[in-house]
Amino acid sequence: MSAKISKATGRRSADLEHALEEALNRQAATAEILKVISNSPRQAQPVFDSIVQAGLRLFPEATISIALREADHVVVVAIAGPDPDGVEAWRHRFPSPLHPETIHGHVILNGTGIDIADVAAVQDRFMVGAGNFLASGYRAVTMLPISDGDTTVGGLAVLRSDTGELSTDQFEVLQTFAAQADIAIANTRLLNDMRAANETLENVSEQLAKYMPPQLYRSIIAGDQQAAIESHRKKLTIFFSDIVDFAEITDQLEAEELTSLLNEYLSEMSKIAQEHGAYFDKFIGDAMMFYFGDTDSRGIREDASACVRMAIAMQRRLADLQAGWRAQGFIDRPFRARIGINTGFCTVGNFGSDNRMDYTIIGREVNLTARLEAEAEPGGILLAAETYAMVKDWLRVEERDAVTVKGFPKPIRTYAVTGIYEEVAGHGDFIHYEDEFCTLTIDRDRMNSDQMARVAHSLKSILSDLER
Repeated sequence: MSAKISKATGRRSADLEHALEEALNRQAATAEILKVISNSPRQAQPVFDSIVQAGLRLFPEATISIALREADHVVVVAIAGPDPDGVEAWRHRFPSPLHPETIHGHVILNGTGIDIADVAAVQDRFMVGAGNFLASGYRAVTMLPISDGDTTVGGLAVLRSDTGELSTDQFEVLQTFAAQADIAIANTRLLNDMRAANETLENVSEQLAKYMPPQLYRSIIAGDQQAAIESHRKKLTIFFSDIVDFAEITDQLEAEELTSLLNEYLSEMSKIAQEHGAYFDKFIGDAMMFYFGDTDSRGIREDASACVRMAIAMQRRLADLQAGWRAQGFIDRPFRARIGINTGFCTVGNFGSDNRMDYTIIGREVNLTARLEAEAEPGGILLAAETYAMVKDWLRVEERDAVTVKGFPKPIRTYAVTGIYEEVAGHGDFIHYEDEFCTLTIDRDRMNSDQMARVAHSLKSILSDLER
């Protein structure tokens, strides 16, 4: 009796050890697949390969395969088995038609799993596909659907040479593997969808950025700018320009030539504006409006300096363009711009309706800038007094007639830009010196002998005072 009890106890112990080993193997296989899923979020293939290899360790005498639907066919995407020749022979049977009378077709089209203990016994049911399994030496097959959301896209199969169904534990393991394949496919699809959505968003953003000022675009993307009807007061430096006698120039050009010339002009001016940090307000035909001080500002004085330097760079670049256009025969008359610049308080913000608005500036200072542009000489830059006050340390100008503008109680003094001190200093009749404590500018070309004598006497007196 004691011997029988000992044998029974030994068998139970062996069974428990075997069950524990199988449980640990299943846990290890599942953990390994989860690790691959975590490390390969953008691709399902590494997960499929890991699943069939894990399945082979748990079903060492079976062939494990994953097949997916491609249109009206089924293709094997991963397979592992104990016999390499048998694995390749099975792989070469694909792609195969997706037919309801094949085992793959039944699982994929119906979205239900199947556990066939003897394929030979179901040949009448699967008249198209059963023969392939039997010809390859597989007598039993268990296949579970692989899904992408609510759509079945493939099947995970365990192919066995001996008849018989899987045990409950084995079937549950296969269900776990199928679920992990579902996760891999869903991850890949979601990431691909996200990538495609991001690419679409980037493309749309790039296109939208061309229709709005860079500063406004960045503010909207960053969430700093809200689409609400609101405004505020701010001191800005405003720029207006247009082409002299543009209507007459257009009459001389074909539409295609005019479009090419105007786009080149606006493109080159826009590059210069962007380099200097201008806010692009609008293009109106050949006219341009920029301003400095919103949404970004380097300081009122620095904004004014940037605007004037931008205007000088634009006039110089336009001179180069004009020479090229003349050489190519596009134009036979001067192509010159007038520029007006003013500094003052403006109302800046969103104007329009709740459904359609424009971020721009309004106010009398804007009107004054437009008037300055109209009064400027062809190829010239005309500044209002307040702008000149902020740039006079480095800018050479000549005072022009004051202008009267509605909304301003007194005429506005104006100044035409003639050069930059640092560029003409030391050139014969022009002397300019500047440091932290002193600015000295002498234009001998504009003085007669009596005036130069008075200046020399004043400088000697100043020098004497400094040396005391």
